[in-house]
Amino acid sequence: MSGIPPHPGRTLLLVAAVLATLGTGLFPRPLQAQVTPVGGALPQEVRQEAFDFLNDPGTLRAAGGTRIPAGTRLTGALGVLGGELSVAGVVEGPVLVVNGDLSLVGEGRIEGSVLIIGGRLLPADEPAVSGPIRAYTAPLRFRIRGDRIEPEELPARDLAPFLQADLGFATLRPTIRSAGNYNRTEGLPLYVGSVLRSGGRNPTEVEAYGLWRSASGLELDRENLGYRFSISQDLGGSGEGRMGLILHSETRPIESRGIGNPEASFTTFFLRRDFRDYFEASGWSTFLELNPLDRPLRARIEYREENHGPAQIRNPWTLRDQEAPWRPQPLIAEGPVRTLALGIAMDTRDDLSEPSTGWLAEADLRRRVGGGLQLPEATTVSENLMGLNFDEDSALYPLATDLTFDLRRYNRLGPNTRLNVRLLLAGSVDGNPLPPQFQRTLGGEGSLPGHRRFSVDCNARAGLVDKLGGEQRHPAYGCDRVGLFQAELHGYLPFSWQPNAENRTDWELGSQVLLQPGWTVFGGIGGGRALPRDSLTDPRTNSPLRADIGAGLTLGSLGMYWAYPLNRRDRGLNFFMRLERRF
Repeated sequence: MSGIPPHPGRTLLLVAAVLATLGTGLFPRPLQAQVTPVGGALPQEVRQEAFDFLNDPGTLRAAGGTRIPAGTRLTGALGVLGGELSVAGVVEGPVLVVNGDLSLVGEGRIEGSVLIIGGRLLPADEPAVSGPIRAYTAPLRFRIRGDRIEPEELPARDLAPFLQADLGFATLRPTIRSAGNYNRTEGLPLYVGSVLRSGGRNPTEVEAYGLWRSASGLELDRENLGYRFSISQDLGGSGEGRMGLILHSETRPIESRGIGNPEASFTTFFLRRDFRDYFEASGWSTFLELNPLDRPLRARIEYREENHGPAQIRNPWTLRDQEAPWRPQPLIAEGPVRTLALGIAMDTRDDLSEPSTGWLAEADLRRRVGGGLQLPEATTVSENLMGLNFDEDSALYPLATDLTFDLRRYNRLGPNTRLNVRLLLAGSVDGNPLPPQFQRTLGGEGSLPGHRRFSVDCNARAGLVDKLGGEQRHPAYGCDRVGLFQAELHGYLPFSWQPNAENRTDWELGSQVLLQPGWTVFGGIGGGRALPRDSLTDPRTNSPLRADIGAGLTLGSLGMYWAYPLNRRDRGLNFFMRLERRF
């Protein structure tokens, strides 16, 4: 094993065991000094050492929580991935624990070296370990590809630069990148500008972008342009903290609806079906981020002052049905708004894109602390909303606090089987109704695919109102509170294919390609609740619970799925495809 000494000879261990049994005291229990985990980024040589150790044919690998019972003697190298290793027996050989703690219980001991990455040794005062002990608090990102353990790199914050200038004190690179998904209000939004980044352990970064929307062609009118300017300062070294200021004028989706930007762009451009609704936001914000390297935690506090307004449908070019009308958008509460937001996340997943074990918990608390959001004047044009009227006195929204809590657990049941569960709770926490751009919905491919899109919207789309001087819109977006539970059992089919697997070398492109089809069965249940302000101005009602089940075939992130509703059968069997994993 690279960098890890071999275990002691069997003869010496046998003699030591006999003498210890006779109580001679010549071979007392081996002890080491107290172990202090090393903070900061994980050294590259330690990363490489870990992967060499795990991929050695002589290493016994285990995933998730592992226990060596009392009276058990394990001989050989042991590597544990993504969980705690509890040793009550004896391990003869080197031990590596990745993203978990190592605990020695009772008379448990290790007769070899110990390397811990992303965890601690418990207890650390008198560990019964005969070899050297090293512990690093920084986690190791990895992915399991076939029989090999490979590094998983964090995604870059920007696209790779195509041009870069070294100014001595900083680097300057022009950048073109997407500002969101292809949609019916902007077409393709693009940021065009430059990034200036200084050197050192705590770099300063300045981004200056102009925002161009393709929906209006090459016309440089006001509604076709936006901007984003930001300045940020890293803190603490190694990216452990960050603070900054942002000025922006952009179009923002009300919610992602469980659909990523690539999928939303694909369906809009090719199928002329936009999964999302949008509004305009302009103003400024300031933030502070903390991302300690020795903990799987991150936190962000942010203050915003913005003006919100409606985003108009502009009919961008699509591949089919150019004359088909777009789905109407909801009314947006317009005006100034000041918000204070706090976000906290814990991520112990072993793989960012294909996790097999670990937790992901995210909580975002947002409090409106000022401003005057209100619905624009509008009159009823739909029979379903006869008599509905919005005026200046009835359309002002009270200040409210809302929370989004997303908890996910990834469980590895066996070498090729995983059980993943998710609980999502979102909405008002103080009983006040939310403006439409803060409301939430369920239904469709991103949440409950057995039911139609927006099936849980608290009756917000029961009719249309005529916004004075503008297009027809729905009176609201969705519910003030939603809850969703999802479960998914995933496994792999007993065959795979890799290009030229017999003759390839490690550096060839084919070594990075492994086609292994999988299967999945899933189910979900969710509902929503409305908190109407006034029965004359808010047509929303509580949405009933919706439940569905389904199955699918996957190839990496690409999947084909079939889903069926268990109640409120507003549609039959639904077939759909996803370019990303469901959660």
